[in-house]
Amino acid sequence: MRLAFLVLFTLGTPLWAQKAGAARRSDNGLSYMVTGQGPRDIVLIHGSNLDHRMWEAEATTLSATARVLRYDLRGHGASTDPTMPYSAWEDLRGLLDEVDMERVALVGLSAGAGIALDFTLTYPDRVEALVLASPTISGYTPTARPAFFDDLVSAIRAKDYEQANEVLLASSVLAVPDASSSLVREMVRGNVRLWTLDPTHQQALSPPALQRLSDLAKPVLILVGENDVADIHAQASLLKREVAGSRLVTIPGGGHLLNLTSPARFAEELRTFFSRLGPPR
Repeated sequence: MRLAFLVLFTLGTPLWAQKAGAARRSDNGLSYMVTGQGPRDIVLIHGSNLDHRMWEAEATTLSATARVLRYDLRGHGASTDPTMPYSAWEDLRGLLDEVDMERVALVGLSAGAGIALDFTLTYPDRVEALVLASPTISGYTPTARPAFFDDLVSAIRAKDYEQANEVLLASSVLAVPDASSSLVREMVRGNVRLWTLDPTHQQALSPPALQRLSDLAKPVLILVGENDVADIHAQASLLKREVAGSRLVTIPGGGHLLNLTSPARFAEELRTFFSRLGPPR
């Protein structure tokens, strides 16, 4: 199961100067939003069953010194559903071309981290740096089945998609503090159509990122929550081992939705990482 674009554009107004909350659909059907102004371009990529709203706090903070792009993955949020083969990394490339972002720093969580990896391996010249939170790696085979998996599959097979959402929301994977629980529930329930989409439309990277991690030659920050599942910790450790110069930070008490379970520490790690990068080249 994949746990895994609002457009901001006004004629005559630069993207960075547009008001937060404005949105538009891209040429390839993605809903996205661009906010902020500054020398660095940063892209925030959400996890599966969620949407761009999970990044509200990060977008607000980062927009003070950078242009920030948030978008809804295909089949999520206000983006169009896939009706033919597509790849998430080509979706992102097309979106970057449309908003005139040539070289970006990518921040991805869960499935979003996997997309960030795949994009970087496909278009290395377009990426300045990576922040991979609760990371997934294409080609990685989980070693354990989640405790909620059987109940989830049963609900999907019965076409009881509301129950599938409830199973997912009750899992440790989506556990968040009370302050964020309403948002997470709203995002998951708003993406109920995901259970009905044809997963074969989404193309896989070949060869997968798992076989190419040593090719990454970028500054990489890996963030994982102390309370996340074993397979996420295993992938985080694998990234640290295979990507030269990468930094792995385990956040005490953090869960899978790390920016929502540990917002202050997550923000601190982002600030430190980007300050150490210096001005973009």
